[in-house]
Amino acid sequence: MSRRLLAGLTAGVLALSLVACGNVEDKPTTPAAGSSSAQPGAFPVTITHKFGSTTVAKAPERVVVVGTYTDDLDAALALGVTPVGFFSEGQTQPDGVATWLKGKLDPAKTKIVNTGAGLDPEQVGKLNPDLILATAAFGLDKVYENLNKIAPTIGYEKEWGGQSWQQHVQVAGKALGKASDADKLIADTTAQITKVKTDNAKAAGKTFTVSVGNTPGKIFTLASKDDFAVKFVEELGMRLSPSALTATKETAGSPTGSLSPEQYDKLGADLVVIAYTGPDLRKAVEDNQLVKDLPAIKQGNYLVIDMEAITQLRAPTLLGIPSSLEKLNSAMQKLA
Repeated sequence: MSRRLLAGLTAGVLALSLVACGNVEDKPTTPAAGSSSAQPGAFPVTITHKFGSTTVAKAPERVVVVGTYTDDLDAALALGVTPVGFFSEGQTQPDGVATWLKGKLDPAKTKIVNTGAGLDPEQVGKLNPDLILATAAFGLDKVYENLNKIAPTIGYEKEWGGQSWQQHVQVAGKALGKASDADKLIADTTAQITKVKTDNAKAAGKTFTVSVGNTPGKIFTLASKDDFAVKFVEELGMRLSPSALTATKETAGSPTGSLSPEQYDKLGADLVVIAYTGPDLRKAVEDNQLVKDLPAIKQGNYLVIDMEAITQLRAPTLLGIPSSLEKLNSAMQKLA
């Protein structure tokens, strides 16, 4: 799945950028807000997932989120529930608050813990949770049993990285007793996606490539229509460039293919999107004559994003989608 490979591609970057946000202290934390407004008849509710069935007997008051990405965290916050803790190894900001969650996630109310060295269930237990949402937690199979002893724990449906953003929101909605609210959030976000597509009708059918430059001497370019980023951009009316698929046919079945410098012309498309991990890697790619000669580069149809943005694009979450739409909308408006 795309997220599994994404974890590998970004692991080195995250290792450099992660800053420990402190150990969990044995002290009271702010209860989850909004739990009293659960919909009538919402509980008890049973949710089936990879690790069995989890029953939530009543509206949770102390929710903890464990996740490589912010799927469950986004959903909870959007549903009016403030988790008492967020444990993640996928943080890309020093304070653990993703850019799209600034102003929405308050570290004074939600204990943010970097689990880059591995999740310690005892640290989770210190927050006395009555529900653990972990549908986006890589490596959950290693700690699920211990987490479930602490509080009812909901894991991913079948395999890590296999659920769409809509499915993550639906599961959180059921677990928090706000299924209909979750459906409305999905509908509202889908409407935003549709609006960008409608507003950029001239971009319909135009080609794109999305790539990651994080290793000297090569570029990883998305080569699978099953990749969530590819699905996301195609939902806006564009299509993945055939050249990327052809150039990476030897990696069929993998979400990305590797291109060497002499293949950089295969990055060509109406819109070229590349995320870089540093200025040196960006310079090496942009100095390549094949890249300079790409029509998209000459015409300014070249979108450079950072690793947080490519992570959000490849692992879209409810509250992060608007930031991706904003970037893509600006780029699509330039396409004739």
